[in-house]
Order: sequence, then C-alpha cells, then structure tokens
Amino acid sequence: MVKRNSFFKQIVFVCLFGITLTSCKPEENLLPNSPGEINLQQFVAIGDGNTAGYMDDALYQYGQQNSLGAILQTQLQLVGAGEIYNPLMGSANIGANSSLLSKLILGYKTDCLGATGLSPVRFAQQGEALTASVYSSQNKYSNFGVPGLRMIDMVSTSFGNINLPQHNAFFARMSKDQFNLPGSGDYSSVQENIFDGGYPTFCSIYLGIEDVLPYARSGATQNPMSPLAGFPGLGFEESLIQLCGQLYSQNVKAVVGTIPDITQMPYFTTIPYNGLNLDDEKAASLNQIYGPLGFSFSVGSNPFMIEDPAAGAFGVRPMVEGELILLSVPLDSMKCHQYGSVYPLRDEFVLTLAELQEIRNQILAYNQVIRQYANFHGFAIAETAEFYTKLYDGFVYNGVAMSAKFVSGGAYSLDGIHLNPRGNALLANVFIKAINKTYKSSIPFANALFYSSTYFP
Repeated sequence: MVKRNSFFKQIVFVCLFGITLTSCKPEENLLPNSPGEINLQQFVAIGDGNTAGYMDDALYQYGQQNSLGAILQTQLQLVGAGEIYNPLMGSANIGANSSLLSKLILGYKTDCLGATGLSPVRFAQQGEALTASVYSSQNKYSNFGVPGLRMIDMVSTSFGNINLPQHNAFFARMSKDQFNLPGSGDYSSVQENIFDGGYPTFCSIYLGIEDVLPYARSGATQNPMSPLAGFPGLGFEESLIQLCGQLYSQNVKAVVGTIPDITQMPYFTTIPYNGLNLDDEKAASLNQIYGPLGFSFSVGSNPFMIEDPAAGAFGVRPMVEGELILLSVPLDSMKCHQYGSVYPLRDEFVLTLAELQEIRNQILAYNQVIRQYANFHGFAIAETAEFYTKLYDGFVYNGVAMSAKFVSGGAYSLDGIHLNPRGNALLANVFIKAINKTYKSSIPFANALFYSSTYFP
C-alpha cells in the first residue's frame, strides 16, 4: 500500500512539474499576433537574389512565390501587412539567369567514366526572356528583390539603363522607366523606384552579398569587391548611410540583415581539397613529376595541385586544409583528364587561404557598418551570419536535419548559393525574430516544413 501511494505521488508530482514547465514558456509565444511598434500597411522587401526568389540559378515564378521577401510578407500579413506584389516571371516557370539559361533541376547525367547519376541539369536549352516589362503604375511592388543587386547599385542610374550592355535585366524589366521613359536615356535608380509614389511604412533590407560574391565566384581573379569607402554608388558605407538616412527621415522603420560568410555555402565547400584519390600507379607517376619540386603523393587521399604564382619558381603547389574548390570547376576534366593533378587547377577555380582571409575581412567590415548604422537609426538587426554558420554546422528543425550539404542538405537550391523555399522560410524567421525583439511585436514564425525542399525525381 505504501508503494502504491508513493507511485501515485510520483505521478502527481510529474504532472504538476509538467504544468509548471508549461506555464514557464516564453511569454511572447502566448501573446496574440501583434505588429507592436511598426506600421506594416506598406511593407517593402529590399534585397538581392534571395529576397527576389532567385534559386536553382534562375529567376522563375515558383521561386519568386517562395522567396525570402514573399515568405516574410506572408507572416507579416498576419499582423496587418498588405497584399504581396511581385514582379513575377511568366507562368511557364522555366526561368532565366543573366545568361538566359533556364533553371536547374535534378536529372540523370552520364559522366566521362560512363557512370550515370543524379546531377543538376538545365530544365530547358534556353530560359525565359527578361526583356518584357512587368512594371505596373497601379500596384507598387512590395518585393524589390533584384538578383545581382549590390549595396552600391542602389543609387546607380545606369543599373537599369537598357542602352548600356552592363545593365541589370532583372531590374530593367520592373523599373518604372520601361513604362514612362521608353528610349529616353534618362533612367532612375533602384532607390528612386522604391520611393516612387510614396514611402513604404516598413522595410526589410538584405543587401551586401552581391558586393562580394562575384569576386569569390571568380576565384578572386576578377569582379573586385565593393570598396568600403567612397561616395554613394561607389562605396559600401556611404551607400548604406544614404539608404538608411532616407528611410529614417521619413519615419520608416526597418529590419536590416547582416551578411553571411559566403564561403560556407555549398558552392565553395562541396569538393574537398584532398579529394585526389590515387592508386599505386598514379601516385608513383605524380611522384616522378613533382618529386623534383619537393612534393610527394601517397596511395589514398591527396590534396589537389593548384596554380599559385606565389609558390616558388614553378608557381604550383598542393592545396592545404581550409582552401576551397569552386563548383564551377570542370568535374569531367578532374575525373578523366588529370585536372588537379598532372595539370594543376587554375586560380579561377580555387580560393586560397589568403584570398579567403581577404573576402572574410571585407564581410566583417561590411557587417560592422551595417550594425553601426542600423543601431544608430534604431532599426532591427537580423543576424543572418549566425544562421548560415548554424546551417554550415548542421542542425535539426522540427525533427528534420538541415545542413549546407549540396543537394541533400535541405536548405540550398541547386546552384549551391541561393536558398530553396524551405531555406528561405528559415531565413525569414531570423528576420521575424529580430523584428519581434526590437519593435515589441509578436509576429508568428513560418513553419519551414510547409515549404518545399529539393525535388528528387
């Protein structure tokens, strides 16, 4: 009888303890949905590819409908945000990139060894045209994400000028100039288009990745990173100051995202530096070639050979741990034509430790001024850098493993740089968390599992 009473007492204690734990949940989860201190009537998302919904190396309608900007606004609609106005691509959904290639999908591909497997392939031989104007004078866009948009492009009047070969076709198709100024040569900037016809009441700002990404994607060989100093349109800091100042002067509140370490993205991390697997014969052959230079190879895993002008008289050396190979490298040449061994990888396909340090230092400098001016104007700060690092390390979300692993990690699209719908939902939650914290709002988080990941045929 004593044991039975003790057993019941334990059950009661456990139940009471459970009730106590339940009552101690964070208060914000129990609050009704509320915008807090912000007016969301005219929300505008400002950013580059992820904000626009660029994924799988193309802009296409499904991606736009599941973009960072669209998912964020969907959650904001629960507390008063208006209707989503997206500069949608055509309903055919084959998409287009800046080279007018279609989106990537997973399909079967046979490599130079005759092995067939799933690999990213183009959906069609040609993408959807970017020339058709989608500007509407009646509905102002709530999503002003432009693939390829840098911070320093915000005030550039040449960015959407179709008379210039370097213009951005993604912006040109949605600019008011295509409607009001055909052929005039007098073009407006992205910033002018955002503020045309009245200011937004609240903005999300996620810019800066494109100020460094093209340089990294070139293996640090071309497309220099935006300098920190310089007038608006030339320097990152002054361009940011002008954007934040213009919003603040009109009492527009905002959430600003920091810039992640882009070198943690699958585009840079998928191919291991020591993925050169050798048997006895190949190891012996390479030892004959490189032995006189002081380099040796063994059976099993070895570092790839790369070109490096700083590596002595011959300008070649093995890679070292921490250096990265880009997904742009010709894989068939590596598999079948001794590229990366007998023939060293060219600099355009590799990021060395020195180049990585240069890129990361620039990102740190960008983030320092982002935090400085966001704090100065009282804007919320979405620490996206922390989110991408967490994704790089891997984590479990509602029982589902998420990581930065190419194709199978669940968050990145097939270009290895831009997020897929599920990844965008997770990123939107980072912005929502920052908004809730700064503006005392209680905006519900998106359930990322409601959004699709990579589709396997």
